[in-house]
Amino acid sequence: MDGTTIPIVILGGSDRRPVALPESGRGAHPLSGFKAVDVRIEGRPLILVVVERVRAAGEFAPVYLVGPARAYDCVRELVTLVDADGSFGQNVRTGFDTVRAAHPGRPVAFLTCDVLPEVETLRRLIGDYRRAAPCDLWFPLIAQPADLDLLGASAWKPAYRLVPEPGRPPVRVLPGHLAVADPEALRRSFIYRLFDLAYRTRNRPIHDRRTVMVRGIVLALLYQDLLHLCSLRMPSLTWSVLWSGISAARGVRAGRTTRSELEDAARRILVNHRHRRRHPQRRVLLPIVDALSLALDIDTEEEARAAGGDVVPRSA
Repeated sequence: MDGTTIPIVILGGSDRRPVALPESGRGAHPLSGFKAVDVRIEGRPLILVVVERVRAAGEFAPVYLVGPARAYDCVRELVTLVDADGSFGQNVRTGFDTVRAAHPGRPVAFLTCDVLPEVETLRRLIGDYRRAAPCDLWFPLIAQPADLDLLGASAWKPAYRLVPEPGRPPVRVLPGHLAVADPEALRRSFIYRLFDLAYRTRNRPIHDRRTVMVRGIVLALLYQDLLHLCSLRMPSLTWSVLWSGISAARGVRAGRTTRSELEDAARRILVNHRHRRRHPQRRVLLPIVDALSLALDIDTEEEARAAGGDVVPRSA
């Protein structure tokens, strides 16, 4: 892959209700509303700091911010502001549509607005991505530090057990908040629904997440299979996705799924069959990396203060 920059979409929607915390988060004070504006880092809106760090990394351009324009005047001169006020999945759709129209054939990066990524971490990880590209989806998982004190106010966040390589013991990982995807490879309509469910359940234990997500996506899968049937294709999406997803979730919960097995399952679930047939060598990549700043999204008042900030709700 050449050294051109990667278009990036910063997802700047709002949590209309305070996020549900697991038992381990009892006593914390969840945030709602426009966290990226309400949280101030040394008196400056969080989103301003995030955008400055993304630009300073030198790996991303242009920088799009998808969110309600009324909330983001503070960064209007630094980004291409895409006015949207939908759910998480709807904002991902808007991001994909915007980049596909402006930069056809290009991969697109996504970053949530509520993390404070270190500039050098962004540079290092995108270097890793470039060495692996082209791929269908690249989504780094963050190794949980052995010293849990390093998690600070985020120690309550659920971690998952994944076997990095066959024969090695499982390690605990946290979801990162940066991804790079090939839009043309993905089952986009299905993914928007999946992302809404994943975001809504992001702080629940894996068993609870699996139950909610399976219930939520069955109708979407059946609808896609109906479309396949109408176009004289085998309606196998519902079975293959559910089997892959349930098996992977069960294995991760038990700590026996390997990273490559999870990558294979993710490709079966997320990448459309036509693309997989045309590009059998492509991969979904879920590298396990040391990049703690990408795991510590700010969901609570306590996490905002741990990041050196405070919460000042906007008046509008």
